[in-house]
Amino acid sequence: MYRVLIVDDEPIAVESVAYMIKKNFKSVDIVGTSRSGKDAIEKAYNLHPDIIIMDINMPGINGLDAMKQIGTVNPNISFIVISAFDYFDYAVESVALGVEEYLLKPVKEAKFIDTLKKVIDEIDMRRSVMQKNLEQQERLEMIIPILETGFINSLCFYGENSDELKNYCDLFGFREAGGYVMAIEFGQKKSRKIENKIGAGVQGEKMYAEYKKIIKSAGNSIVGPIMLNRIIVYIFDDSKEAGFEQKSRSVKLAQNILERASRLYPDIFIGIGSYHGSITEAKKSYQEALYALRALSADDQEDTRYNQILHVDDTIEKAAYTESDYEQQIEDEIYARAADKDAAQVQAAFERLYAGMCADQNMTFISIKNRMIGLVMGFGTRWSHVSGDYYGVLSEIIGAGDKDALYQICRRYINETILKIASLRQKKVNSIIERANRYIEEHYAEEISLEDVAKEVNLSSYYFSRFYKEESGINFSDKLVNVRIEKAKELLKREELTVKDVCYMVGYMEPNYFSKIFKKVTGFTASEYKKMFGL
Repeated sequence: MYRVLIVDDEPIAVESVAYMIKKNFKSVDIVGTSRSGKDAIEKAYNLHPDIIIMDINMPGINGLDAMKQIGTVNPNISFIVISAFDYFDYAVESVALGVEEYLLKPVKEAKFIDTLKKVIDEIDMRRSVMQKNLEQQERLEMIIPILETGFINSLCFYGENSDELKNYCDLFGFREAGGYVMAIEFGQKKSRKIENKIGAGVQGEKMYAEYKKIIKSAGNSIVGPIMLNRIIVYIFDDSKEAGFEQKSRSVKLAQNILERASRLYPDIFIGIGSYHGSITEAKKSYQEALYALRALSADDQEDTRYNQILHVDDTIEKAAYTESDYEQQIEDEIYARAADKDAAQVQAAFERLYAGMCADQNMTFISIKNRMIGLVMGFGTRWSHVSGDYYGVLSEIIGAGDKDALYQICRRYINETILKIASLRQKKVNSIIERANRYIEEHYAEEISLEDVAKEVNLSSYYFSRFYKEESGINFSDKLVNVRIEKAKELLKREELTVKDVCYMVGYMEPNYFSKIFKKVTGFTASEYKKMFGL
């Protein structure tokens, strides 16, 4: 329906317009009439018309002034002017106000109908555009959190994926992606045991939407999901100035977040990584933010008001990156290599790590046991589907009487788990490659693309391209060519088929191009190959 307000100080003019509308437009509802500009302004505000049919010369506030005021409140209203005055100045000002049509009294019915139809069509077009924009915005609001989670996962997880981070930044519209990482943690200052982390994480999950609003409003950022009791945030900073000023700005932003977020949950701690001008270095900032968090948890000050925020640059006087940073070594040297199915390197890394712990005078036997318990639980968290019942291994670790026994227990568990991870991964790899090859075999005669095959195996086209080459030893495009040429060789042996027939049957649209590719692969043109069989 289209809501219309008729404004004219002459009752007969109002009745005439109303009659034409009722006679010709069933979808138009006359929501009101008015005899003055002042009354028209009030009714436009209360009745929300889509169209106002307005006279200009009225007592008090004239039509032009009324349209100005109405337009400031609701710029989407369409105006049609019907006036007895053929003044050029009136027409010019009406156009400036966005009036759709300027009609002279007495208006002919045919002209009025055409004008109203035109206005209705324009309203329909606006509504359609608005609907599409709303639908697109709704889709974006659903997709953006998924993309943000993917970005943060790429940032946090091990492996070289700087290209993925760049692609995400392109999707978010950030060409200049310099910035830094904040790691925000919820937990009790004096007791950060696993049960407290879980409790804090549950509380944080309940308030996550509010935390995200606070962080987003503080700066231009990508906010990750709650991970146990931690939120990872990447702050975009396009100021291009590093050093003390940039650090001060990042700490001030963290203070702003802390002040507001502490009202929801008081025990919040923020580690800040250093600024890097390229997204390819964001992982370093992430590691630095985690390091700053660990330095905060090691601080034994009683008053937490002044040690809930720490920039990595401020840790230099307190501590430095050392070989005894075992938690990070486990992440980088063992879990990362396990994901890359490199059993030998994982074992070598574990032996170096264990030897370093044993040689560290600050590490007691109990401390080493605790690190090994954390290592095993880390495998269970990341690869629960293959790590099995690791509680038995934890019992063995707890019961180990000396460092040698503990070493043998952990070494055996790691070796068995790595083999399972590698085996399961290879099965998945084989399954994906088989599905991709089967799709190529079934659709080689069509105009299939890398994106089509990637979609079939539920991978992104970017990742699938790299994955397929690494695991099969051949590019997707080369594989498709090989399949098509092998099929072509079979078809060329059939007497009733011409080279052109075969060209189209194996997915090529241009016979000359087909022959060129055929010769490149086989060493013969398609015609030569067919003659070899006396055809």
